[in-house]
Amino acid sequence: MESRDVERLLARYTETGTPASALRLHRAIEALGAERSEDAPTDGPGGGRARKVSVSMPQELTAAVRQRVGSGEFSRYVTEAVARRLETDLLVELVALLEEEYGPVDEAALAEAEALWPDTD
Repeated sequence: MESRDVERLLARYTETGTPASALRLHRAIEALGAERSEDAPTDGPGGGRARKVSVSMPQELTAAVRQRVGSGEFSRYVTEAVARRLETDLLVELVALLEEEYGPVDEAALAEAEALWPDTD
């Protein structure tokens, strides 16, 4: 899911009210966009400048990534994985905010959504 999709979800949520927690989530989404434009590789997701960072990873994991994408695409692969994780974290926060504000999603609505999109997890 792209950051703009998360922003659309947040926009729908804030149309019904803007609690402080929604504002914090909105700021986090904006910060994610700003970090992408500053830190992402020029030819990577989000464009912009790259910032070199040092990350410790298990040797087996780095070997598996290099085997899959080659050494020249290692940074892009890791950048895309981290971006997906941040978006997922923000979605989890949004779900928690929505459940706190409106309660859990009705089981009938969940069943209807799953019937409309059966190939999604």
